[in-house]
Amino acid sequence: MTITRTSSSPGLPGGYPFSLACEADGVCFISGMPSLDPEGTFWPGTFEQEVERAWHNVVAIAEAAGFSTGEFLYVQCVLADIGDYSAVNDWWRQQFPDVSTAPARFTFQAGALPFGAKIEIQAVAARGT
Repeated sequence: MTITRTSSSPGLPGGYPFSLACEADGVCFISGMPSLDPEGTFWPGTFEQEVERAWHNVVAIAEAAGFSTGEFLYVQCVLADIGDYSAVNDWWRQQFPDVSTAPARFTFQAGALPFGAKIEIQAVAARGT
């Protein structure tokens, strides 16, 4: 089995001691991302702003690894406040308006997130056959 790692690419958050994505046998695990700019600096904002930036990062990392959102099997959303759960659902419906094509999702509240973030998102993608 060959493992391919994506650790940096133009436009992706950098400077962290882990791979942004790891792929083996057509399955890609994308690291959790809060609202970071390409230099890896946290961008605080409203919940909506942070979720959009975090999602942008996850999608950009997936694309750098050769995957698209249509290949996402599973997405995990970690919230600083479970009170944002309905906002996640509203945002999710915009990303995946057809529930029959939406990936599985797990959403929960953590005690705290890095940088004081409101959300961190990670995903698993797989190539179809």
